[in-house]
Amino acid sequence: MNRTRALASISCAAFLLITSAGAAAADTSVIESNAARQSESISGLFLVAPATTHLPPGVHAFTSIQAAVNAITPGTHRHTTIVVAPGTYIGQVYIPADKPDVTIIGATGKAADVTIEDNIAHGMYAPNGNLYGTDCSATLTVAGDEFQAYGVTVANTFDRTADPADAARGPQAVAVKAVADKVIFAHDTFTGVQDTVFASSYADNFQPQECFTEDGVAQPPATSPPATATPSPARQYYLDDTISGSIDFICGSATAVFDHDDINILGGHSGGSVSAPDTPTAFTYGYLITNSRIDNADGTLAAGADFLSRPWRHTGTTNPVAQMTIRDTYLGAAISSAHYENWSSPFFKWTDARYFEYQNTGPAAADVAADVPQLTDSQAASYTIRTYFGDWRPFTP
Repeated sequence: MNRTRALASISCAAFLLITSAGAAAADTSVIESNAARQSESISGLFLVAPATTHLPPGVHAFTSIQAAVNAITPGTHRHTTIVVAPGTYIGQVYIPADKPDVTIIGATGKAADVTIEDNIAHGMYAPNGNLYGTDCSATLTVAGDEFQAYGVTVANTFDRTADPADAARGPQAVAVKAVADKVIFAHDTFTGVQDTVFASSYADNFQPQECFTEDGVAQPPATSPPATATPSPARQYYLDDTISGSIDFICGSATAVFDHDDINILGGHSGGSVSAPDTPTAFTYGYLITNSRIDNADGTLAAGADFLSRPWRHTGTTNPVAQMTIRDTYLGAAISSAHYENWSSPFFKWTDARYFEYQNTGPAAADVAADVPQLTDSQAASYTIRTYFGDWRPFTP
């Protein structure tokens, strides 16, 4: 059985488990006491639900996703599946580096049914009195290798226009930040405005363990020095996902593939860029967007209002020179014919970055500036999912 089919079976079984357990009528004290008893050595199948009872042996129940993560024994390298019942779960979630091989799966398989949500932005105050930076604002932060998430929505709902007090804050508000290797997000939805998906690596100047305590409590540092070495590769696969945002909403230094994704440019922020990779010079590959759709779905942006990318000069990444290939992808009319723009501060010309395109379709592919690099057939053979991931095969046939 392939991985996708196996996870679908887990999802169906979990949904039946949740409904048969009578989640709505259960006593939450059962879950809380269970979580306390299981604090030392848990692996296997976890269930997160607002309330659950009468669970079969070996299924551990919690009322929050972070509580389930906290219960995983660090350093064991045992696979843990966290099945999440339908509902909205408020609060940041942190998967630490010493807890690899964790899967979060929505019980119904529909991303709209399970939402992990928070509204933290750059410039807000954390409980420890320090200010959040962009790096520590993420609703979901993944530092553990071989993490997977299926059928969930991850949202950062911060809106600086909703409250006058927020108008002075930075607009950066991350939904998911992944800095790990062999990460899979499939059939998920990510929503935000700026920096929605931070597909990155340990080059970031804020390390994940500095943003949170071991139990996931937000505790960003007052300051953090920039990186001084090239990070280890962080390969990430975003398959059949929906990603929404307005400004640099796919950003970071990972080697990441976006395959069969719906990349939706939100209106209200004309003149932004879809992506902002800051690929280290030591990395041959940064981002690959393939067989996807990049468009302003609701038609609120004028033709040519947005750009596909700008080459981020992130201070936390050593010698970044953005790399991104967009191929076999639909480009909507909201994309400027220039496709790319310069990074403004410190200034960096997009033409000095590593941007390539191949056989795209749609209005912005038909009307494209002459200086946008187009790959030949032979060159395109070096910019595929397989070349980006090397010896890693996210899914087996």
